[in-house]
Amino acid sequence: MRITPAQNDALQMLAALATLIFMSWSLKYWPAFYRLDQRLHDQVPNRQNSSFWRGVAWIGQPKLTVGYAFVLAGVLWLTDDSITAFWVLATLGSLDALGIGVKLYFKRKRPDQHLPGDDGYSFPSGHVLGTTVLVLMIWALWPTPWTGSLGLVWLMLVAASRLVLRAHYPSDVFSTMVMAAGWVALLRRLYAPLAELVTRLF
Repeated sequence: MRITPAQNDALQMLAALATLIFMSWSLKYWPAFYRLDQRLHDQVPNRQNSSFWRGVAWIGQPKLTVGYAFVLAGVLWLTDDSITAFWVLATLGSLDALGIGVKLYFKRKRPDQHLPGDDGYSFPSGHVLGTTVLVLMIWALWPTPWTGSLGLVWLMLVAASRLVLRAHYPSDVFSTMVMAAGWVALLRRLYAPLAELVTRLF
């Protein structure tokens, strides 16, 4: 089996659910949470004029992340692993749909003075959502020290870019990571029954 469940999948799913509940309650009923988030946001250096951080954000944008996922799925398909290729696309596609739904539910405004290109709502971060799931999928497929280390470095760079470019609050970025990790954990658990279903149908 290409994708195997992890021992902490249940914990990650529980953490993701708890994070969504916490964010929902805090943003609606706990003004002190917003003030703390704003204070933390104000401490982050402004790097909106940095070509490096703009470049990181451009490479990590959601549209390109979808393209990376299709490339990954194509590689798997060419190696006769069509079930895992479908799993990759289903995992990212379903999480993107969930992310849109969460954005429309919370409707959290972005921080003041964000870049004009960063439109839409603030939570969750589309950049961080897509990058987290892509890194975790690659790690699930090739769990080596190199893929883990490089993936973690890239995820931290994308997450940092969303903060220094003033696109999101710190809680947006952290909560998005937890939410994405929980969703990947759920889809890891669904891989085996999905593979069995596809095998029966085709």
